[in-house]
Amino acid sequence: MIRIKKMFKSFNESIKKSLWSLNNVLQRINESIRNFLRNIWHKITFYESRNEKKLKKYAEASEILQIPKDKDIRYDINLEEIYKDIKIQTKDLKISLKTADESQKVEINQKLADLKHLKKLLPPSRTTLNRREGVIGESKRLGQALMYLWPALILLVVFSFYPIFNAFRLVIYEGYNEVDGTIEGFTFLGNFIKVLTDSNFIVPSSHTGSSAVINTVLIVVLSVPISIIISLLIAVLLNSIKPLRELFQTIFFLPYVTNSLAVGLVFAYMFRTDGGLINQFLLRFGIHGGAWVGSGASYAKAMFVLILFSVWNGLAFKIMVFMSAIQGIDKQYYDAAMIDATPRFKQFRRITVPLISPTILYIVITSVIGAFKTYSSVIAIFGNAGQPPGATYNLKTIVFYIYDFFDTTGKFSEAAAASIVLFALILVLTLIQMQISKHRVHY
Repeated sequence: MIRIKKMFKSFNESIKKSLWSLNNVLQRINESIRNFLRNIWHKITFYESRNEKKLKKYAEASEILQIPKDKDIRYDINLEEIYKDIKIQTKDLKISLKTADESQKVEINQKLADLKHLKKLLPPSRTTLNRREGVIGESKRLGQALMYLWPALILLVVFSFYPIFNAFRLVIYEGYNEVDGTIEGFTFLGNFIKVLTDSNFIVPSSHTGSSAVINTVLIVVLSVPISIIISLLIAVLLNSIKPLRELFQTIFFLPYVTNSLAVGLVFAYMFRTDGGLINQFLLRFGIHGGAWVGSGASYAKAMFVLILFSVWNGLAFKIMVFMSAIQGIDKQYYDAAMIDATPRFKQFRRITVPLISPTILYIVITSVIGAFKTYSSVIAIFGNAGQPPGATYNLKTIVFYIYDFFDTTGKFSEAAAASIVLFALILVLTLIQMQISKHRVHY
């Protein structure tokens, strides 16, 4: 046993020595590489010649200021005082220059030139060095941040910034043909006028009962507040229970990870006229549901299905965000309310809502933006036509309207104009919400 321990001890010591030797070798290699790169950098930047020029300048400045040779101007002299003295002398000379005659002006200008030359010869002061070190430090931190962020920045440039720039470029073209890249001319407001006066964009034409703006506004006005209220109530209820909380969270989060097109197809199947789950349920109560998304469906029923889908599809994310905000509230507020026998609804109104008001603002803004960008849900339920079969109306949103232009040759400029109009609408509404939040949100 003792022999085994000695063998293990010697083996352990040999490993430590080997690791120590390996560490020394790696350090030497690292130092050699650093010295090699430093030498290359010095040669590229002409470090030696620049350093010689600096030393000559400092020697000339020391001679002008009559500094003893045993003292170094960079370390043994108070440069702050010298710079301050040069500034005062320069100011006094400039003042005296205004009242001097011609002969005195020559002498004063010569003194000013000498002071300027001396200032160039002096080493940088401690204040200047600190400022430079700060700039270098910030540059290094910025470089490190960019090193980590460059993959995301490339994606943002390619898929976000460039399309925005390209939209503003295309909107000034008249008769742009994307096939061969030819244009007929340039216009400033022409494409915006075409979009705003189009019969399918704002005001419905005589042969249709809806427009892209009306459909989008209805979705925003109805789905956003309903989804926020329902998700907030569900989050509060989930937070108040302990058994099976994780199970319910998973159930409510499933729509967020499910493809919206697949969910839309399920909704379209549920609301079928013949054999649909909803109509079968209504028949149990003697109600004939009729057509919801199929032929003969009214505009109100079709819009109801679309809004119901938008509300249900958007609940998952909102519930998770609200639950995170509610769980971050200090329990002392609720304990104090329970001591005062405050009703639950009053606790919700006076404690929960004010303390999570920044989260509510975030959800409102993102929900409005998301509702304005509704597209896939219309495709999933009503297909590429954006309407029930045989209907005289359509449920196309503004984004759907933009995609219609992209599918038509020579309409890229109108699509860019419509996208900029949508961007302006979202920006204005966001600014209004931010302004209102100053009086309603408690940070």
